[in-house]
Amino acid sequence: MAEFSKYRLKDNPFDIFSYKHEMANRKKEWDSLNKALVSSFKGRGPRFLVLLGDYGMGKTYTLEHVHRWVVEERPDVFVAYGNVLASERLAIQESEPKWGKFGIDLVTRIFDSVGGEKLAKVLQKVKLKSFTSKFVKVFEGLRDGNEIAFKYVTGQKLWAKDFRELEVDSAIIDSPTGLELLFDFLRVIKLGGYSNFLLLLDEFEYITAVYGEISITKILNTFRQIFDNFGDYEVRYSGQIAKPVFLFAVSPGGWHRLEELQKASIKKTGGGGIAPFMRRIRESDKIPLGPFTREDSLELVRIRLSEARVGEVKESLFPFTKGCVEYVHEVSFYKPGDVIKYCGILLEDSLEEGLEKIDQNDAKRILQKYGIYAKESKSPKTS
Repeated sequence: MAEFSKYRLKDNPFDIFSYKHEMANRKKEWDSLNKALVSSFKGRGPRFLVLLGDYGMGKTYTLEHVHRWVVEERPDVFVAYGNVLASERLAIQESEPKWGKFGIDLVTRIFDSVGGEKLAKVLQKVKLKSFTSKFVKVFEGLRDGNEIAFKYVTGQKLWAKDFRELEVDSAIIDSPTGLELLFDFLRVIKLGGYSNFLLLLDEFEYITAVYGEISITKILNTFRQIFDNFGDYEVRYSGQIAKPVFLFAVSPGGWHRLEELQKASIKKTGGGGIAPFMRRIRESDKIPLGPFTREDSLELVRIRLSEARVGEVKESLFPFTKGCVEYVHEVSFYKPGDVIKYCGILLEDSLEEGLEKIDQNDAKRILQKYGIYAKESKSPKTS
């Protein structure tokens, strides 16, 4: 095990899969996103927000930051964050056409990402005695930690006796039933003190990379149905249903693909296809994550080092020199994710080599071993 104490560190602070760190800069982007979220929570209707950023620009980190902020500071918001766009399909959905399964898949994955423990904790605050829904026994089961109820809402296979216990006719076999379950759940959490339901969706470009136009249209129409159907539920249950807010994190390339499909569908149908989904997104609700500046990268490295620091150091960047971090900034193509990854490599390799500090020449030499070069030198120079 590497002895990071040599560099006055308790461990390697550049773990690319760790998100519990102070945000480096991004104040402008965070303020814009925070403003849009607060406005959404105060508003009367659903909202679709879009976080735009290339791979490595910090979309996942930002979603994690949003999740923590909501949990710690917004008790009126029920937040769900998990893998709801995965490629694996649930076996229970085979009764529906393949491209029409997304409504079921989305709802069951939402419940799976929330987890049985959190569902039970929330529902224990709710009085279900006078609650009217065909899923009331399901919600009672979730409240009591009933495994059968959790299997039902997460789309797992059950026996006939399980359906009788939950007082439902069958599994969730079509998208309308799945969405009905979701809307009744929004009514339930409203009773638990939640005025808003925030769903965080990472890597939304996945759908443009995997699916064709027909499937993409079906998927986006599912979100559009949730957006539009909320109005009907609000009329029927005025003030008794939590408002849905969706935050989609997507690469600019993935978003451009949706915009191109929108243009094509308008030419073909005059406004059908994915256009209804896209029209429900305000321009002000698209928040781009731009490239890091040199100062941003320096701040990011200082923050990560300070969080793992033990003992006193003369320079906040130790064991890196300023020139080293500036070189890392260049070879990262201004992506914070790559700054973190490359600094982690430099720390570990420098310890193995016994370096007292890591300067620009060390960074260049070590990173070139892994095929990492600055823009002006993407391949080794031959003499």
